[in-house]
Amino acid sequence: MTTLVPQILDLPPKLMPFLINLGKYRYYLADGGRGSGKSQAFGRLILYVCEKRKVRVCCGRETQNSIEESVYRLLVDLIQKFGLNFRVTSSKIIHNVTGSEIIFKGFRENGVENTKGMEGFDIVWVDEAQTLTKRTIDVVIPTIRKPNSVIWFSMNRFVRSDPVYEFCKARPNCLSVHIDYFENPFCTQELIDEANICKATNEKDYRHIWLGEPMEQAEDYLFNSGKVSKMKSIEPWSDLFTPARVIGIDFAAQGNDLSVLTVLDRVSQVHWKMTFQEAWSEADAMVSTGKIVDLLAKFKPTASCIDVGGMGYVVYNRLQELGVRINAFNGAEQKGVPPEYGNTRAWGYYTLREYIENEWLIVNSPATEKELEDIRFKYKSNGERLIMSKDEMRKQGIHSPDRADSLMMAVFCITQWLGDAFQEVNMGGGQKIIRKTNNRF
Repeated sequence: MTTLVPQILDLPPKLMPFLINLGKYRYYLADGGRGSGKSQAFGRLILYVCEKRKVRVCCGRETQNSIEESVYRLLVDLIQKFGLNFRVTSSKIIHNVTGSEIIFKGFRENGVENTKGMEGFDIVWVDEAQTLTKRTIDVVIPTIRKPNSVIWFSMNRFVRSDPVYEFCKARPNCLSVHIDYFENPFCTQELIDEANICKATNEKDYRHIWLGEPMEQAEDYLFNSGKVSKMKSIEPWSDLFTPARVIGIDFAAQGNDLSVLTVLDRVSQVHWKMTFQEAWSEADAMVSTGKIVDLLAKFKPTASCIDVGGMGYVVYNRLQELGVRINAFNGAEQKGVPPEYGNTRAWGYYTLREYIENEWLIVNSPATEKELEDIRFKYKSNGERLIMSKDEMRKQGIHSPDRADSLMMAVFCITQWLGDAFQEVNMGGGQKIIRKTNNRF
């Protein structure tokens, strides 16, 4: 027996599982590039469900300055195309028979915490879900708790560690489908031509825009995720080098943060390898001091530094009293910092980026890699560069980058406190200069 599917449900075959499995999952994720039909499919499914039974639907986005920035226009066009029995107002869409209601909401404009009424929705659809922050996910998702309610996401990931993608991939109650434009039989020839032009002119843009691959580096992310991922597979070269070891210690500023100690060993003339990293949580600063003394005695670094922000200053002073040789790293310090950076923390992170970009750093630590991919930069009004603070990251629901900070301080230790080195540079024409390298090599 053949079942005729309504014309409005004429979806790309790869997206048919969403129709077949309606109501069987809590979460539905469609990701992929432009022209793949994701938004069209979810829009059609929502209108179909609204015609069959009374439901409340929220079409949400991270930011929505006006209703025209939402999927409102897409739904209105579909209603007009198929002559559906909906009443369209300037702020919502209502079915004239079932009473189903579709509203549109910008989570950030409404205030992430102001989620009153969200628990009453049957369907929440978030288009352009790659813009959602982890904080929005953590606050909004738990409020959608009506029995049998579902949440749909459609997106093209910006970065590998996208909060929505990370949220969904770990859940067995999520149906996930990746689709590209060439898997959508309804993709227009105009879009196909655009994709071919993009492929011929810029392979990287093509793979992100049209194949839905995450970008290696989004606009405000400090690190290229491809370079970060490559750190674990770098092979050192050059046998002649002076052995050296540095340690960076990020001391917990808050009770829910971790103290982290990172050890880097020189393994070639240019390469450094993370050979040890330990994280711990201890409320008593003096207990942590004892642990640090023990670890420094065990590893005997050539140079080391510790974060002196907050209680770190107390620990640093105690280490000085005990005769422990260690340098003070003050991330908020501005004195002596190159003019392009707003403080020492920004200087340190851009130094770390240089090491990662040049493939001088060998690190096999998934937890540290994940934290590095979350580091973002911004500019002051005078053009100085800053790194997003830990407090700002917490407000966005991003875990405090304690491991990344410890690694950054270890690398900064190489360039600032390991000792000065000099290199003879041939300038051509028989002219040579002696250049200070700060032991970067």
